[in-house]
Amino acid sequence: MKYTFFILLSLALFSCDKVEFPYEKQVSSDLDSTLYPNAWATYPYPVFTANSNTIRNILIEDYTGHTCVFCPAAADLAEQLEDTYPDRVLVASIHSSPGGMGEFQAVEAAPSEFTYDFTNPVGLQYGLTFQNGFGFVGNPRGTLNRITFAGEMFQKAGQWTQKVSDIIAANDLKVNLQAKINYYDQTRGLFLHSEIDPKTVDISEINLVAYFIEDSLISPQKRQTGSVTEVVTDYVHRNIHRANLDDQAFGRTLSSKYLRSDGLYQVNMSFKIPDQYNAQNCHVLVYAMNKNTYEIYQVVKVDIP
Repeated sequence: MKYTFFILLSLALFSCDKVEFPYEKQVSSDLDSTLYPNAWATYPYPVFTANSNTIRNILIEDYTGHTCVFCPAAADLAEQLEDTYPDRVLVASIHSSPGGMGEFQAVEAAPSEFTYDFTNPVGLQYGLTFQNGFGFVGNPRGTLNRITFAGEMFQKAGQWTQKVSDIIAANDLKVNLQAKINYYDQTRGLFLHSEIDPKTVDISEINLVAYFIEDSLISPQKRQTGSVTEVVTDYVHRNIHRANLDDQAFGRTLSSKYLRSDGLYQVNMSFKIPDQYNAQNCHVLVYAMNKNTYEIYQVVKVDIP
């Protein structure tokens, strides 16, 4: 009887340990606990419900610049496509010319209107990575899930509408994705939790990337209307790529480190929102991509609560 009691007690303790520390504990070391204003043991990891999504979303990466006179027309088109396909088409404005900063990103001394620097290190890395061999010959150009069409990843704005329609019609969903955010204004701490379901793709080729996006900002922009070039001093820049949550341009590769007990994968990230940004004027774009071809398999937008 004594031995039976000890065996049952051991089993009970083991079972309680499994319930007390769910799969999230496995990857909690990736998070900055100092950004949570309460005792870390009380941190509220989200619970994901079954992902019933069946559609592939589209990320338009609009490579732009504040002295690019034709870029506003491309931005207008991107916004129209967002409105036409709500929650299906998402946009990130990347301020990175071929070769890095380039003339379209030039920051000029006063009294010039173009004293504001839109660039960031990750965005400039995209420009350097894609400057050769991808069809990036100058702004404005854009990628659509970074799919290669006729040997080129970057497309003129005039091609975006048809390419978006083609991708939606094909609806080739290889990876499912959902994400949730906890945000704490006291510390400006943002915690992103992403669930990845690699439906038809090997995990070793999937990278997860998270963009920190500013919704809008008023700042001067050159624009050409007909044969007239003007400076619009109250121009509204939208969906501005400001940073990647983990500072990695092409994110993290999935591995057993992120495997949950249910066979799906979860990546947790933390990020302190810089003081110059209003959290209510920002959101996060999360996407799963092929780390070899750069193609984006799925993207979702996550608002900051």
